[in-house]
Amino acid sequence: MFDESVNNMLSGGSRATTGPKMELPPVVDGRVDITYDSSGMLANLILYPPRNGGRPTSMEFIAGELAAKGIVACIDEFEIRDMLDNSVYETPVCVARAIPAQHGTNGYVDFKFEKKRVIQPKADESGAVNFRELDTIVKIRKGEVIAEIVPPTEGEEGLNIFGEPIPPQPGKPAKPTIGKNSVISADGRYIIAACDGHIMYGVGCFNVEDTVTIRSDLDISVGNIDFFGDVVVKGNVMEGFSIKTAKSIKIEGSVFSSTLTAGGNVVVGGGLIGSTVECEGNVTAGFCQSSKIKAKGNVESKEFAFCEVFCYGELNATGKNGTIVGGNITAMRDVSANTIGSEKYTQTIISIGDCSVTFARKRKAESELEQYEEHLQNSMRNLTYLKDKKAQQGGVLSDEQQRVMKLETQNKLFCTLKKKELNILIAQLEEDIKNKDNLSARCSRLFPGTRFCINFLTLDVTQMYGKSKVAMIDDQLVVIPG
Repeated sequence: MFDESVNNMLSGGSRATTGPKMELPPVVDGRVDITYDSSGMLANLILYPPRNGGRPTSMEFIAGELAAKGIVACIDEFEIRDMLDNSVYETPVCVARAIPAQHGTNGYVDFKFEKKRVIQPKADESGAVNFRELDTIVKIRKGEVIAEIVPPTEGEEGLNIFGEPIPPQPGKPAKPTIGKNSVISADGRYIIAACDGHIMYGVGCFNVEDTVTIRSDLDISVGNIDFFGDVVVKGNVMEGFSIKTAKSIKIEGSVFSSTLTAGGNVVVGGGLIGSTVECEGNVTAGFCQSSKIKAKGNVESKEFAFCEVFCYGELNATGKNGTIVGGNITAMRDVSANTIGSEKYTQTIISIGDCSVTFARKRKAESELEQYEEHLQNSMRNLTYLKDKKAQQGGVLSDEQQRVMKLETQNKLFCTLKKKELNILIAQLEEDIKNKDNLSARCSRLFPGTRFCINFLTLDVTQMYGKSKVAMIDDQLVVIPG
């Protein structure tokens, strides 16, 4: 019975029981969903799995879908392949991201000097620190670069997912502030100094000052000054410090045991006390005590007490009480004072003019003139010889002969110029010698103990005189009353 039933089922006989007909689920291929923003900055992809034996999504299919939406650039193929390999379904993943533009950088001013000066004493080779050498003055020459004006950059283009360029935003140019005595170079790239001076930071810029102004005493807080412009000190110059400049120095206070060196004038409102001054111009001081002064111009003060002075111009002890007492005074021109010497017969030496120096300079110039004359004659003889040789050799000189001719031609020109300079100098010295006979010293009171030297003559004062003049008369040095 069982076997019969089985046979009926296998044979599909009409006697078999018939059930309801079953329908298979539909086959669904894998698919994708792509979303993106209209500006083209990014695109997201969602994978959906295949169902009921459907075909899986492929790389080629996804590329086609992206292209259909216009997404052709900045596609992350590695991310897509990772989604496919790891079956990352129904999860949004960014598969295309724009390359952003690199915006330009703004221009700026690159200063080449420190805005805030850090004062540090200098140490010598042995390590000893000199607290007077603080290097507080930052010198700068005309044309030297203060700052570089760095231009802005244009930036670099980006690229969106549609393959369209993303324009960059260019940087903004710098707006430099131009300080005192500074200018922008012709090419607009640099801020440069318009004059020699020292540099100081102000408000947003550096200023170039052609004068160093110290608004206090020159002391350990300032240090020594070495500058090529004018120097002004509102206070005193304290003991042991120095000022060196190519131009002028003005001290409103006094100078104590210090050194002043100037290419121009030196003016001291107070006194020079135990100090040394050397300048190419004039020296003016309120009073001078135990100081050494050397000047190419005139020297003037109310008092010279035990000073050593040498000047190429006049020396004047000015004012109603102008005094020269003690020390050694030498002037190439006249000397004048109210009082010379003292009641205590203080030794005071005053020398006026110096024919011996002038004659020595004249003799030296004449000797140099003879030497250059001899050199010139030798060069001219050699040139004549070489010209004759050139004619004998068919108008051609050897390399060595050409070298010698060039050298002798230069020597001829140089010697000719030197002869002209020396002749002018000799004429000037001869004129100076002629004028030295008129030199004199004038005063209102003259005390014994004073020695005068004018040119080659010497006079020792042995008695007191009132208003008088010391001068040369008939080759003698005499005191002329009145």
